[in-house]
Amino acid sequence: MLTGFAELDDLIAKDEWVEFYSEDSDLLEEFYSRVIALSSNPFIKVLVVSERGGLDPWKVKTFQRAFGVEGRVLVRRAFKAEDVPPSVIAMGEGDLVVVNPYGFFRLYSHVVGSMRARRGRTFVFSPFDRERRGSVFGLHSAHSVIEVRRTYRGLRFRLVKSPSHAEVELVYPIQSLFGRSSVGLEAWL
Repeated sequence: MLTGFAELDDLIAKDEWVEFYSEDSDLLEEFYSRVIALSSNPFIKVLVVSERGGLDPWKVKTFQRAFGVEGRVLVRRAFKAEDVPPSVIAMGEGDLVVVNPYGFFRLYSHVVGSMRARRGRTFVFSPFDRERRGSVFGLHSAHSVIEVRRTYRGLRFRLVKSPSHAEVELVYPIQSLFGRSSVGLEAWL
């Protein structure tokens, strides 16, 4: 799995469990849609937990088109806290994206235990400040924890926790989220 941001992908290349969090739920949705699209060749498994409306398939398809990726997205939903651990286990081995696993704010140890037991890479996306809410056990279990934040004209990734790197901040222009790069003075307009 990859984010499409080369420096960020290099920082987390060896990590099995990476958690991204942001209090800006719209930004987080754009980001995880991009990650799902880029990781979908040939397929990617996605577990959506307690999200009203869930995953926007048209947004993922738009990112796939923008980045020239063809692949399938296998989606499973968990509608209550008790559904999350068996759903994680049912997704099997391989890469997995989990959106909002702590959304019910209970059964943390079971949710984290199911993600720890699996084989394969796991990307977790949490739509709240993970340093204040959610599973502390999950924060300790994740190999890397990254805060995603919108700045005035950009997108900031702050590596909060990593086994191999100190705290790092990476800033990108906001249009890079959508696969566009600025040319010359365009960023200053």
